[in-house]
Amino acid sequence: MSKINKAPNFMAMAEQLKADLQSDAEIQGMDFIHNNFYEEGFTDAAFEAWEPKKQSDTYNILRVTNYLFKSVHVASSSKDKVVFEADAPYAQIHNEGGILNIPITERSRKFFWVMFKATGDEKWKWMALTKKDRFTVKIDKRQFMGDSITFANNWDKHVINEIITRFKQL
Repeated sequence: MSKINKAPNFMAMAEQLKADLQSDAEIQGMDFIHNNFYEEGFTDAAFEAWEPKKQSDTYNILRVTNYLFKSVHVASSSKDKVVFEADAPYAQIHNEGGILNIPITERSRKFFWVMFKATGDEKWKWMALTKKDRFTVKIDKRQFMGDSITFANNWDKHVINEIITRFKQL
């Protein structure tokens, strides 16, 4: 009696690999983005550290409340593409940097007085008394998500390793 080797179902293996890689892409992408918060910089071809804070505090940059950190999630996912997004309203200005023009209203002046009375900090007093009708604030670019050569190279290596591992199991 001859022993006949059955050919593996390569199409089923490919579909399973695509499904597994989709899940891996979601996990590795989230890990990469979150790691940028922990490292306080973005890794593209090389690591680019964020500008240091103007005031020396004990908390990490962009991590006071973790709202921005927690707002990052998978927006859409298919076997061809995984898209991540951050829901925080200020995510884009932090990720890309830019200039904000903040209008000074009666309500904001009242807030400045309340803050001055609560803290005694002179900056609040001068903000309340300013003759300006708006403040211009420059937000430094502190990229935490976007295209990354390093992530793409690591992802390519992961995919190749998965393919090799699955074929070795045959």
